[in-house]
Amino acid sequence: MLTRSVWKFLLVLCCAASSSLALADDFPNKAVRFIVPFSQGTGPDRLARLVGEELAKVWKVPVVVENRLGASGHVGAQVLAQSQPDGYTVGVMGSNISVTAHLMKSDTFVPMRDLQPLIIAGYGDMTLVVSGKSRFNTLTEFLDYAKANRGKVAFASAGIGSPSHIFIAQLQQKTGTEFLHVPYKGTAPAVTDLIGGQVEAFFIATHTVKPYLASGQLKALGVGAEQRNSHAPDIPSFAELGVKDFSTEAWYGFMLPTGVPAPVAEKLYRDIHAIVSNEPVRGQLDKFGLTMRPSTTAEMREFVGKEFRRYGEVIAQYNIKAEE
Repeated sequence: MLTRSVWKFLLVLCCAASSSLALADDFPNKAVRFIVPFSQGTGPDRLARLVGEELAKVWKVPVVVENRLGASGHVGAQVLAQSQPDGYTVGVMGSNISVTAHLMKSDTFVPMRDLQPLIIAGYGDMTLVVSGKSRFNTLTEFLDYAKANRGKVAFASAGIGSPSHIFIAQLQQKTGTEFLHVPYKGTAPAVTDLIGGQVEAFFIATHTVKPYLASGQLKALGVGAEQRNSHAPDIPSFAELGVKDFSTEAWYGFMLPTGVPAPVAEKLYRDIHAIVSNEPVRGQLDKFGLTMRPSTTAEMREFVGKEFRRYGEVIAQYNIKAEE
């Protein structure tokens, strides 16, 4: 026979479950905020605005996109983490969080603890490019020269601690090379100097490379991935060219502050998944350079965890520090 205290405990559990389900049924009943840690026009911003617009139609409530810039996305991630975990604040994030989590450590904000994965919407990758006038025509030529001339090949990045910087270190780790790292404040000045011959190599977003190749300003040596990119199918992947287990693949997706009730998180997942799986929406995101492969929450958690560990090893090996 169940004791009175056990009955009370079971009653509390039933009430809590009913309350959570009711919360999910009623969600959302007011405006939802999308935090984007990057500026307007970037991949995460375009993803947020397109998905937000579609969700507003489904939910019949506004979805407000808020760009919170700073520290390579770390500021926006912290704003998300400190938000009320009720589902009304959602982060539209990217792989940068796996880098800044190592470079900007704090007791008050630990991304892998204070943020919970929801869904990866799609991926993008980067291509290794050189000047159109470069001596290098193939990835093999480039790597062989770099091995024979350690520390002499000037390899640009978009800044200290940026993804392109991490990829340079990762390439060194995988190929036994050593480059002269030349950090810039963003992609545009790095590309300008690459075209002008001031630096010799750079990782550029694959979906943006075509105009530079068509004009002859740049040459592509390989896509940093296991497979070719549909946006540039003529460029071989690093794996094809013999550089295995090297990836510049970056994810774009949605995260929540830790502690959002499971029924609410599940509703958010279902509704967002339905939208990013919709063919017209997929087509628009594809134009932005995203390769759409919506994940489950469990898949995102596993992917981000592996990425966090991989980048951590590279950052520690090359003693990469955040830019002051």
